[in-house]
Formats: sequence, C-alpha cells, structure tokens
Amino acid sequence: MKLNIRSSKGFSFNNLGLIAKILFIFIAIILLVPLIIYYYPIAKYIIMVIIAFFIFEIVARALGNNILTYVVTGVLLYFIIYKYFYLSTSVFLLYLLLSVGFTSVVIWGTTNLWKEK
Repeated sequence: MKLNIRSSKGFSFNNLGLIAKILFIFIAIILLVPLIIYYYPIAKYIIMVIIAFFIFEIVARALGNNILTYVVTGVLLYFIIYKYFYLSTSVFLLYLLLSVGFTSVVIWGTTNLWKEK
C-alpha cells in the first residue's frame, strides 16, 4: 500500500497563483512589523523617529518651512505616533513597500498571468 503524500486536501502554498503568493507574503510582512515592535522595544523608538521625519518632510513640502508646518506636524505626530502607533506602522510599511517598487512585482505577475492564457 502506497501513501499519497501530495494530497489535495488542506492548504498548500504551492497550489496558489503567483499574485496570491505575493499578496500573502506582503500581508505577512506588514503584520510582522507590529510583532517586532512588541518584542523589541528599541524598534518602537527607531520606527517612531523614522515616521516623524517622514511626516515632517511631507508636511514641509506641502506647506513650506514656517510655523504652520510645525503645528500640523505636531498634530499629525500626536495622532499617528501616540494614539494609533501599531496601525500607523502597518500603513507606513504598506506605503513604503508600494512606493519603493513592490508594485512592479505585482504588475510583472499580472502580465505573466495574462500571457499564460
């Protein structure tokens, strides 16, 4: 009697399509950041500083370098860093991955998907 190791029952990562694999890994990376922050407290402060500089740069580009820039930055930092920190780190990582070029992988995967049909 021979056992069938490759059964179609259950979840198998190999049966997923390319886009589904990319999205699965993408979500895993985004959810990994709050876990890292929870277990390594120094990472929380490092990410706080990175997000603070990032927010200041966006506000300074939009409003210029004046007192209104510092007021708006302060209000945004209060809500983003102190009130909703774990949510904002996930959203920040999502924005960072999308802006760096992760979308090119998704686009490449969709073009290959269309070529197969």
